[in-house]
Amino acid sequence: MQFRLTTALLAVTAALGGVAATPAAPKVRAAQASLVVCTDKNFSGKCQSIGFNNAQCVVFPSGFQKDISSIAPPSGWVCDAYIDLVCTGDGLGDITSPGISDLGDHHTNYNDRLNSFVCYTT
Repeated sequence: MQFRLTTALLAVTAALGGVAATPAAPKVRAAQASLVVCTDKNFSGKCQSIGFNNAQCVVFPSGFQKDISSIAPPSGWVCDAYIDLVCTGDGLGDITSPGISDLGDHHTNYNDRLNSFVCYTT
């Protein structure tokens, strides 16, 4: 009887050892807020609300890269938008609500140049 139990335990252990553990699915955080961008000034043309999390670099969707003319973060957030795709280098900082309705304005001159952004809670 002792022999059968030991053999059975060894068989179960060997069988379990051959089974690969399934990795847990990565947790996807829901966006904390959304940035509104539009292809034309005064929040007209094609517009999209882009979800983001605090301090997360986000690349604008392909239909908006280098085609943004107005940008608006939600109240309680400050955002920086960048020309490059990794939220570094040249860009426009400290964008707050209600946003910038004309990125072609001579004070900003970032019309149709932006590719990524990062926002922080205030």
